[in-house]
Amino acid sequence: MNIRKSLLEYGKKHISLEDLIALLKGNPSDTKGMFDVITGLVSAGVLEPVKNSATNGNRKYPLKKKYKITIQDGASADTALKTGILHPALLKSGFLATHPDEYESNAEVIDKLNTYLFSGRQGEAISRKERSFEIFGREKVLDDPSVKTLLRNLAITDSDLRFYDTPEYCFHDYIPERKDNMVLLICENKDIWFNIRRCMFEDHYRSLFGTKIDGVVFGSGNKISHKKGALVEYVKFMGNPAVRFLYWGDIDKEGFDIYRRTREANPSLDIVLFIPGYRKMIEKARYIDLEDSPSSRKGNISFDDLTEDFSVEEKEFLHAVFEGNKLIPQEIISYTSLGER
Repeated sequence: MNIRKSLLEYGKKHISLEDLIALLKGNPSDTKGMFDVITGLVSAGVLEPVKNSATNGNRKYPLKKKYKITIQDGASADTALKTGILHPALLKSGFLATHPDEYESNAEVIDKLNTYLFSGRQGEAISRKERSFEIFGREKVLDDPSVKTLLRNLAITDSDLRFYDTPEYCFHDYIPERKDNMVLLICENKDIWFNIRRCMFEDHYRSLFGTKIDGVVFGSGNKISHKKGALVEYVKFMGNPAVRFLYWGDIDKEGFDIYRRTREANPSLDIVLFIPGYRKMIEKARYIDLEDSPSSRKGNISFDDLTEDFSVEEKEFLHAVFEGNKLIPQEIISYTSLGER
C-alpha cells in the first residue's frame, strides 16, 4: 500500500493510534510489527508523536496514542532521495523531512551548504561575509533574511559554519597578548589612549599607576555608549574572554554621564571607574583654575552613586567640580605623567 498517499488523503492533521493501525491495515495484536512500522514513519518525518498524549502502556514497544501527520503534499520521491543523502547537520532538525518543498525552493543554497559541510574545511572562524563568499561565491548570501530563516529552521548556527559577525562598532585597541582573562582600560579621549598604547608598545608597560592592565581601548567619547551592547559585541568578537573593563575619561558631568550610559548599555559586563587615573587627575587639578565644562545641558544630574570608591576629600572635590560645571580634561595626564606613581 502507499502509506504516504493514505496519510495525505486522511484529511486531518492528527490521527489516533487506533485509526493509524487501521489505516495501515495492521494487526493490533502485532505490537512489535506496528511499533517497527510507526517508529519508522516517525524517523522518516512522516509522523510526529503528540508529546502530551498517553502511551499504549507497552513498556517494550511503547507508542503514543496520538500522532501529528507531518507529511506534505507534493513531496516527490526524487526530492526525498535528494534530501536523504544530505549532510547530517542539515537533517538534524527534521525540517526538510517535514517540509520537502523547502528543499526545492532553496536547492541552490542547501546544496552549497551541503558541499561545504562535507568538505571538512571549516577550520578557523572567519567573518560572516568571508564565509559567505567561500560557500556561495557571494559575500552577502548569509545576510539575506530568507537564508537566515532557512538556517534557523535547519538549526544551523554560526558555530556550525564557523563564522562570526564583525562588531558594528570596531573600537581601536591595543592588546599585546590575548588571554582568557583580561583587564582592559577604556580611554574616553584619543591622546591619552595613544600615549598609553605607546607606553605599552615601546616601554612594555603592563600596569598603570600600580594597576595591572592587559590592553587599552579607545572609547571615542560618546561612541562607546551610543549603541546598546556595543562593548558586548566587541567582547564577543574577541571570542568571549572574561574581561574586566576600567573606564577613564574627563572629570565633568559629560564624562561621568558617558561612563554611566556605557554601563547601562552593556549591563552584562564588568565596567568600573579607573580610580587611580582619576586620583592622578584630581591631584594635578587641585591648584589650577579649572575651565568651564560644555556639559551644562546635563542639568542637576547627581553622580554621587559613582563616587563611592573615592575618599571623603576626593568626593568633596568632585562634587565641587560637578556643581560648578567645571572640567578636568583627561589630557591633564601627559605622556610623561604615565610613569608616575
